[in-house]
Amino acid sequence: MTLLNKVSLIVLGGAVVGAVFTILALYVVLVMAGVPPDEATGRALFYGAIIGLSFLIPVYMIRVMVDKFILSKVRHMTEVITRITNGEVDAKVEIESDDEIGKMAEAFERMRRSLKLLMSKAGGT
Repeated sequence: MTLLNKVSLIVLGGAVVGAVFTILALYVVLVMAGVPPDEATGRALFYGAIIGLSFLIPVYMIRVMVDKFILSKVRHMTEVITRITNGEVDAKVEIESDDEIGKMAEAFERMRRSLKLLMSKAGGT
C-alpha cells in the first residue's frame, strides 16, 4: 500500500467518523427541537450524507493534487535511483521545480555526476 493510499484511508476514516458524529448531533438537535424521532432520523441521515460528501470531495481533490505534484516526482526519482543502483549511471533525474523536491533532485543530479566521474576515473587507472 502506497503512502498516499494510507493517508487517504486515514482521512477517509476521519471523514466517516465525522459524518457519524454529525448525524448523531443533528438527530439530537432535531429531537430537542420537537421533530418526531422517525422524521429526525431521516433528516439527520440526509443532511449528514450531504455534509459528509462536502468533506469527501475536497479531500479527494487534494489527494489527486498531492499525487500529481508531489508523489509523481518522488516516484520518478525512485525509478532513477533504482536504475543508478543497477549500474546505469547515465540515468538522469529531470525534475525542474523550485520546491524542496526540485532542490533534492538537483542535489541528487550533482551526486550522480560526481559518481559517474569517480567511476570513470577508477576505470581509467
